[in-house]
Amino acid sequence: MAAQEPRTEVEPIQETAAKPGRKKILVVGLAAGILVLLCGALAWKFVLHKPPQAEQAPAEEQAKAPPFLYSLDPFIVNLFDPKSVRYLKVTLQLELAGITKEEVDTQVPKIRDSLIILISSKKLEEVASMEGKLRLREEILFRINRILGEGKTREIYFTDFVVQ
Repeated sequence: MAAQEPRTEVEPIQETAAKPGRKKILVVGLAAGILVLLCGALAWKFVLHKPPQAEQAPAEEQAKAPPFLYSLDPFIVNLFDPKSVRYLKVTLQLELAGITKEEVDTQVPKIRDSLIILISSKKLEEVASMEGKLRLREEILFRINRILGEGKTREIYFTDFVVQ
């Protein structure tokens, strides 16, 4: 029996000796698992995942695109003058940015309607002076920006301005 007692004492010593080895394996396994998860998350974020900015890139590119000139067909309208018949022929070029030519093409009927109403409400005295032309330019710019969106029209150029 004396031989059996040392065996029972030896067995608990072997179990306690095996536990630190299992703990070491468990710690190394957990560290490796965390490392794999971290690498997977980083790979997903930087390689596989497309950021939402990529979807907004065309809009940003469009806003950063250089401005372009857009020609409107000439306007020939009657000026508001009850005493006589006066005509104004005006041709405009718009300096646009942050919008495409195709988008402007769809809005041209609205632009023309708004400008015909505006210009035909003017009297000869209002458009004959330099100050009157500058005021008309500002009013046109305001109306076009209201249709196309604020800041889309940078400048208005009169390329033809004839009063008869």
